[in-house]
Amino acid sequence: MSDNNLNKNKVERNLSEEDLERLEILQKSEEVKGEQLFINYDSEIVIENEAEQLLGQKIDDPVQKFQLYYHGLTKLLKDNLPKGKEFEDVRRIVYDEKNVLINRGAKKDEKGIRGSDGRMAYTEDLEEAIKIVAEWTSRKGTPAELFMAFWDKNEELGYGHQD
Repeated sequence: MSDNNLNKNKVERNLSEEDLERLEILQKSEEVKGEQLFINYDSEIVIENEAEQLLGQKIDDPVQKFQLYYHGLTKLLKDNLPKGKEFEDVRRIVYDEKNVLINRGAKKDEKGIRGSDGRMAYTEDLEEAIKIVAEWTSRKGTPAELFMAFWDKNEELGYGHQD
């Protein structure tokens, strides 16, 4: 490619000092690429995930969430709540209160849309809901007792309840 063609592709810009600062920040972001090697105090080479450090928490594991939601929480509820069409309302009431908990207070609007998906809930919220259901099943509780256990936890956390 000739120098003339190279110069045609360049665009001259009058950048402000703020624009230059933004570009500098953007260029620095290219320096960090996920994982870094370093040597710890025991002279071992360690790979460190910088994204996890920045977040200050572990990154969610999709497989673990799937297991917790479907093979944990959902299975426990399906196996232990009353079955059949005549108990559909009972299950819905319990599920709604459970969903307020695992969605950190998100409730359905007047159109029935929650705006949050329980399958993507925080792992600790799924674990808390499973703990509630496991305690309920060990006591051979009623659906009303399970509902109240979710209701109490939602109260404790300030989430409110499904209307």
